[in-house]
Amino acid sequence: MSIICISRGSYFRGRDVAKRVAEKLSYECVSRDSLLAESEEFDIPELKLIRNIQHAVQILERYSFGRERYINFISSAILSRLKRDSQVYHGIAGQFFSYRVSHLLKVRIIADFEERVRAEAHRENIPLDQARVQLKHDDEERQKWAMILYGIDIVDPALYDLVINLSTMSVEDAADLITKAVSLDCFQPTQESLAMITDLALAAAIRASLFDFPRAGVSVEKGYAHINVKAPEDQSDYIHERIGKLISTVEGLEGAEVRVDPYF
Repeated sequence: MSIICISRGSYFRGRDVAKRVAEKLSYECVSRDSLLAESEEFDIPELKLIRNIQHAVQILERYSFGRERYINFISSAILSRLKRDSQVYHGIAGQFFSYRVSHLLKVRIIADFEERVRAEAHRENIPLDQARVQLKHDDEERQKWAMILYGIDIVDPALYDLVINLSTMSVEDAADLITKAVSLDCFQPTQESLAMITDLALAAAIRASLFDFPRAGVSVEKGYAHINVKAPEDQSDYIHERIGKLISTVEGLEGAEVRVDPYF
């Protein structure tokens, strides 16, 4: 079965669309927040709020290599779900980790800004002017978050297969459109696309397991991993042994080559 990633703006029915699509297709529905809630390390309430990007970045910087370890965790968590197929993921930049997988339908949900302002004012019981400022700020923070962590502009339509404006259709109509699109031949899994997402998920799982080496380079082909670490030459034997232990429990790993390169 195919997989679907839905990117949405702040607080305007994108979650509802994702849940309705999952219901119609009998898919599982997962979000960034639910993945964070399952994590012992990154179940941090502040990371679920994008209203202050500087605060969120400061939270990650409390940890040694916090940004790198967060990306390694969230990419592994997302890809471990997506490789199962029959998944709807909604959140920031979910498609970034599996962009080249052909059976992934990438969707962006948008809506008229003033309509979103009215909905936000009603939801928060605040004046329109306050809702307008708050919503603009939140949108900018989500965009900054994706750019800082993943280096992508989430509002770029070229990143998506389908951009849906909820100002011109209902949640039900949007869900119908997505379910019809994902049934097209071009979004059906092939042996090549299934192998690709399996390798991507395995590479992400390896990066997440290499907690001591958050900047390690990892690539996987047909279950075989190539791992590259920069470190002093006299630590090479220890690093080989340590990496071997860290990746020993990663499921699906057929073998690994570890290369240690000197810093200079």
